Amino acid sequence: MKRNKFLLILFLLAGAVVGLLLGELTKDVSFLSWLSYGQGFGLSFDNPMELNLIILQLKLGLTLNLSVAVILCMGAAGLLFRKFVRGNKS
Repeated sequence: MKRNKFLLILFLLAGAVVGLLLGELTKDVSFLSWLSYGQGFGLSFDNPMELNLIILQLKLGLTLNLSVAVILCMGAAGLLFRKFVRGNKS
């Protein structure tokens, strides 16, 4: 069970990376530029959350950038996971 959860996360991360690459490659192509349409949100590194304890200073930042290509590729990765990993249970 734990192995399947780990593999699902791995598949989804791979889908996100492929989607990010696909969105970057198609942003200048006129009829495919809609794939790169998206939004980013979170705590940016320009204005991070900061914890200052005099001897230790900790800055945290996290930004999530979602685009149409990322969402489509993560969905495809989820379907591939379901077909190949969960479908192989006999």
